[in-house]
Amino acid sequence: MNNQSLIILKQKTQSYWYTIKPKLRLAAIRFAFVFLLFLLISNQEISFHIHIGTPVAAANYSTPVETGQVMNASIIEVPKKWWQQIKEEKDDIRSELNLANAATAVGAALSPAEKEAAAKYSNLGFILNPTYATRKGIDPKIVAFKNQKCYDYIELYVSTAQEESKLYGIPVAITLAQGLLESNAGDSKLAKNDNNHFGIKCKSKCVGCRCANYTDDSKYDMFRVFDSAWYSFREHSNLLMGSRYKHLTNLPKTEYKNWAHGLEAAGYATDKQYAEKLIKIIETLRLYQYDL
Repeated sequence: MNNQSLIILKQKTQSYWYTIKPKLRLAAIRFAFVFLLFLLISNQEISFHIHIGTPVAAANYSTPVETGQVMNASIIEVPKKWWQQIKEEKDDIRSELNLANAATAVGAALSPAEKEAAAKYSNLGFILNPTYATRKGIDPKIVAFKNQKCYDYIELYVSTAQEESKLYGIPVAITLAQGLLESNAGDSKLAKNDNNHFGIKCKSKCVGCRCANYTDDSKYDMFRVFDSAWYSFREHSNLLMGSRYKHLTNLPKTEYKNWAHGLEAAGYATDKQYAEKLIKIIETLRLYQYDL
């Protein structure tokens, strides 16, 4: 091929290149975008390594490849991306929340008639009056169901009570016992509808809080409404840090009896057996162990 032909071929090649260059650029951009998107959503990372026959150790990768030997691509597992870990953690939590708790499992074993009979009793009734079931001939399955409600409540909120104890010096046993008693182990309307586990009434004229009307000492009583049970526990701590109850923090956490009588004397509830009920709950359910 002479020089003239080479020049003509070069000119044609350059002309063709300039013609398709914009298309190639667009194709390259699209490919890069798709490839990056694949990397973001993929659980794996593709890595090409030279293998001689079967996979070899990384230390042997420098060995020359001889004639006739095969170069294989392998897929190497890499740690999951952060957003995948968050999703899996949420799925795990969701699965745990969907698991039936012990009380639900016990309740599922009750017949419709037994469930109707169980609804007549308080969750704390057999804790506060342990001989009542025997004297009245109440089915042991109903008693077990009601008692398990109390144990489930403790399991659910003990970590919150422990957190409040560290921050404010309130015995875990007292917080849990009051929560159990005031909320009927979480089944009272005030607890279920408004997340109020401690019978906390609203401030004067409901200034700075949300309230709901429930009959207690009178039909006009207004009680605090909380966004979650945690806010109820925190407000309980704040309440006990007020001037009315603050002196109780001078007591050791292990003196749950003095705490109980102190709360009653300070007027936390109008029930004249309030302290004795708290003590009975603490001792029957062994809540004192959380303050040792």
